[in-house]
Amino acid sequence: MFVPDLDQFTPPPAGIIDDKTGQTTGPKAPAVWDEASRAAVIAAAETAMTAYARPTVEANTWITELTPLLTPKAAKDYNYSRNSNIPATQVTGPGVIVNDDSVYLAHVEVPTDAGTWTLMLVREYGDSPWLVERFTPPEGIH
Repeated sequence: MFVPDLDQFTPPPAGIIDDKTGQTTGPKAPAVWDEASRAAVIAAAETAMTAYARPTVEANTWITELTPLLTPKAAKDYNYSRNSNIPATQVTGPGVIVNDDSVYLAHVEVPTDAGTWTLMLVREYGDSPWLVERFTPPEGIH
């Protein structure tokens, strides 16, 4: 029986090669709910709400600074929003996770000077950033 000398072969890359960029990517971290994930989603919600609740900022500046905190779909949707119509001007307390049924999606309530908003945040993998999909105003605010 013939056994090839494995030392003469180049090992395959340790990840997947992207056809467009040619870069090799490794395996993605699985998402889990742990203290780091919980802290990260709360921090992302507070940061996003702080960036969102700025009705007096020039509209182009507002959306430019908000966009990196949003999913691609939300970025398109909120591009047509008028920040001058947002009644909140500041975050007034810490965010609280109110729904974490999925390790990829969370709802976080963030108190503001115009009531408590609920943010829906998503992530793609365990090491992906949390991004806002939706800002839901308090009851009675449209």
